[in-house]
Amino acid sequence: MRLRKRWIPSTSALLAFESAARNGHFSRAAEELNTSQSAISRHIAGLEDQLGTKLFERKAGKSALNGAGERLFRSVALGLETIQAAALEVSNAPDDEQLVIACTHEISHLYLMPRFDALQKTAGQPIRIMTFDYDNFDVLADPRIDMVFSYQDLGSPPEHQAVAFSEAVIPVCAPSFAKVHKATLRQGPGAWRSLPQLELTKSNRGWATWEDWFAANGLSRPADAHHLGFDNYVYLLEAAAGGGGLALGWRGLIESYLDAGRLVAVGDQFEEFNRPLLAVLTERAQDRSIARTCLTFVRENSV
Repeated sequence: MRLRKRWIPSTSALLAFESAARNGHFSRAAEELNTSQSAISRHIAGLEDQLGTKLFERKAGKSALNGAGERLFRSVALGLETIQAAALEVSNAPDDEQLVIACTHEISHLYLMPRFDALQKTAGQPIRIMTFDYDNFDVLADPRIDMVFSYQDLGSPPEHQAVAFSEAVIPVCAPSFAKVHKATLRQGPGAWRSLPQLELTKSNRGWATWEDWFAANGLSRPADAHHLGFDNYVYLLEAAAGGGGLALGWRGLIESYLDAGRLVAVGDQFEEFNRPLLAVLTERAQDRSIARTCLTFVRENSV
């Protein structure tokens, strides 16, 4: 039986590439990965040589992804997040010595991972993340789970839940998209209805939609609006960062994109909606000190 060989770049190169792409700077990637900027540069140069294509455009001290880089980054970011989540899920720490958190891939990637080190230090014990899809929302029945992140009110008393972030959204787009459509964007929300709008196609579980955002601005969304659908919010943001159109950006989820300059906010302010993301303790966890400690962390760091 012939073994199937897989051709993938080195893990070190992929980690360097993902960090540099997400941060928008090789120096920030070096700080994050505890290495030198020259090492990051060597990894990425080697990756570009191996792939036979450039991945970044280097301008004024910043490193912006080009089209090939955007495409690779989408897959690498999700792949690394999936590997990390799986590694945490199969960790061999006994159940009574770890905290098990259930959330979607999007919340894991965009909310938990940037805060994971701080949360882990606060907990003082291993944290394990289990990801699920909202269409299979039966995680409360899993006896291993201590905390669930959900947009839905799960009926828990206030002392057993905390607001991770209040729902506040603002349209975002790539700097290149903002430049091309500068005249239209200056005209305000009424004119934005003619621009491509990126939206989620999965079953809505309580989050704001473009219809909600336009209504909050005293407008209706045209029936023939140009929209592009995605079933994953990370893919949606990556499409926006690649210049695909306007996206609704959630405060608490888009900061890394804004900090890296991959997305820019359109408009003057966030629109507030009464649909927070909640961290909820399961019945098993309500008397566990590690669970209470982590719930307090979420509450005190609410966005």
